[in-house]
Amino acid sequence: MSDIVNMVASTQLTESIDLYDVSAKMGITYEAEQFPGMVYRVATPKVCILLFRSGKAVVTGAKSEEDVSAGLKVLHDDLTDNGYEMWPFDTESISIENIVVTYEYGNDLDLSHLIFSMPFDKTEYEPEVFPGLIYRIDEPKSVCLVFSSGKCVITGCKSESEAESATEQLIEQLDVEMPTFE
Repeated sequence: MSDIVNMVASTQLTESIDLYDVSAKMGITYEAEQFPGMVYRVATPKVCILLFRSGKAVVTGAKSEEDVSAGLKVLHDDLTDNGYEMWPFDTESISIENIVVTYEYGNDLDLSHLIFSMPFDKTEYEPEVFPGLIYRIDEPKSVCLVFSSGKCVITGCKSESEAESATEQLIEQLDVEMPTFE
């Protein structure tokens, strides 16, 4: 139905860590003048992790909660294997910050017509400013971008079940009246 294209999550791996030392010992580029975090790339699953000197790690690029956990475990084990003292790895301490989902409605949409069939207080469409219709969902708190091609992007969800719920709510709104180009 919908595809998760990006998931952002964070956790605390340790109290603090010397990123200059990690850079020297593990051969990872760290330029504090340009960005306060170190970029750690994991090949499988394909994720990018930002590691900060506070010991906080932020994962991006994951496609599932399993990818988030697996990527963080790779970093945790790599740091531990290189002599850094890490807190015990705990999936319960991982917090999903944002999930981005794409959905293909399957038909072209007339957004200037569609805006009148959707809740006025939750919908914005200003084609001079942005080519998509913006639809806000209260529960789960999320934002849907709907394009005339029928492609939709949903952001702001904190779990896979919330992403599914937001997608279903968007589909209900789009199905109220199916305006298409003739």
